[in-house]
Amino acid sequence: MRGEEDRGASAGGEIGASVPDARRIERVLERLPGLRALVVGDLLLDEYRVGDADRISPEAPVPIVRVRSTRKTLGGAGNVAAGIRTLGGRCELVALAGADAEGDAALECLGELGIPASGVVRTPERPTPHKLRVVARSRQMLRLDRESDEPVARVRIEAVRTAIEARLAGCDVVLLQDYDKGLFSDDLGSWIIELARRHGRPVVADPKNALDRFRGAALVKPNLEEAHRFLPGAADTFERRRAWLEKIQRALGGSEIVLTRGSLGMTALDANGAAFDVPTRPAEVFDVQGAGDTSIAALALCRGAGASLLESCIVANAAASVAVEKIGTAAVGLEELRGRLRERRFELGENA
Repeated sequence: MRGEEDRGASAGGEIGASVPDARRIERVLERLPGLRALVVGDLLLDEYRVGDADRISPEAPVPIVRVRSTRKTLGGAGNVAAGIRTLGGRCELVALAGADAEGDAALECLGELGIPASGVVRTPERPTPHKLRVVARSRQMLRLDRESDEPVARVRIEAVRTAIEARLAGCDVVLLQDYDKGLFSDDLGSWIIELARRHGRPVVADPKNALDRFRGAALVKPNLEEAHRFLPGAADTFERRRAWLEKIQRALGGSEIVLTRGSLGMTALDANGAAFDVPTRPAEVFDVQGAGDTSIAALALCRGAGASLLESCIVANAAASVAVEKIGTAAVGLEELRGRLRERRFELGENA
């Protein structure tokens, strides 16, 4: 599992002979069911119109899609919450939703997953962020987005804070999911991190743009683009990635950093300064949508279960590899995850 660019990397490097015993990985998975996660973030509704396209419109040079089915599912922080549930965890969600049909549909989806909707604050002045995708022949033909760029009213933020205070003590891990829809535009992130510190709860943050909103979190998971916007750096070799992550870690007050690199996997830096790569293996990719949500759900649950950062990244990387093989926003089940880890030789009693 060693890539050409990182051969000979020291003080960490890509996982290989030093991969944790697979029995430890299995014990981590056994601890996931029943773990309690509090997810705070931007709730979206994803809608799909799926059909066939076999002719061009006479009105304009665009395909005509004859819709055969419609599906609505949770996106954003809702998809992360769904991922927590399908991996066996218990979940509370605190988020915003408009007082509209899309908000009603999102709450209905939460109910189907057994996730309480009592932490969702309704916002009559703002719509529920909604992404409508038109799909034909397994390909996305069009996407229509509806959302607001207006600041969130202070009264709604205060209601969110109240909901968080009522739930945080009863959770094992806090997960902040920022899609840059306004919820974290003030100091909500730092307020949650301080509140969680007082309760002794770890905070895992998945930023969209502003990493510094989550300074002091136990773990921050940016992708390459987000990390570059925060602090430019080089990622072409392991040593350069490590030096870059060390700078980001210092800027964020010592947070563990997990840098997601798409098809190249992850590079992580733990609290003790140890860095490592967890590469991906070739897979048939149908849709990358939701892979990041799946990854952060698995990562947070594993850290909440007491797994090391390396163990957590191995599990999260495997979960994401299952997600990209599905079409549309889709959560990954615990047995699917076990199956993928076995395929990659993380079987009970066997080392990779």
